[in-house]
Amino acid sequence: MSRHFSLLRDTRHLQAVALGLIVLGGGLIAARSHLIPKSFGEHGPYRGDALTEISAQQPVLTSDTTCLKCHDSVRKERAESPHKDVACLHCHGNGHEHMAQAANAAADPSVTIEKAKPWDGDFFTKLDLFITKDRATCLSCHEKVVGMPAGFRSIDVKSHLADQGAENIDSPDVCFECHTGHSPGI
Repeated sequence: MSRHFSLLRDTRHLQAVALGLIVLGGGLIAARSHLIPKSFGEHGPYRGDALTEISAQQPVLTSDTTCLKCHDSVRKERAESPHKDVACLHCHGNGHEHMAQAANAAADPSVTIEKAKPWDGDFFTKLDLFITKDRATCLSCHEKVVGMPAGFRSIDVKSHLADQGAENIDSPDVCFECHTGHSPGI
């Protein structure tokens, strides 16, 4: 009989570990039930409320259809242009503030819509809406570089400007002596 008590005495540490694992497992299960959102699993292994939350967020990028609702003349100008697939935001920024002002102006005609600002020359600009009548914008796509597809309209800047008889080849608006941004006439 003393052997039996000895066996229990020698296994107390195992009993303590087992009890600790049971308490820890119960705690993890309780924490899991509080951490998993109620809508989890409504649509498979996803949180059902996620789509509603995402759709309520303001879009990061502005679509051309939003811009062209008001700027119909630009839509017509770009219709047959090589730039018809270039998004407005590539050359003019997101325009979130501009669109908010336009929506307010539609509701209240006394509200003025702020004009686009001149581009600051920074491709990472914080300007909401800007005008990029600057050769740097054109050349970000059209300057001939290694690896450019053969069919893409790219130029060797100095020779192109010399061939075209540009007045001041270093002028920021030199491209606009012959081309427009929306329909470059190529």
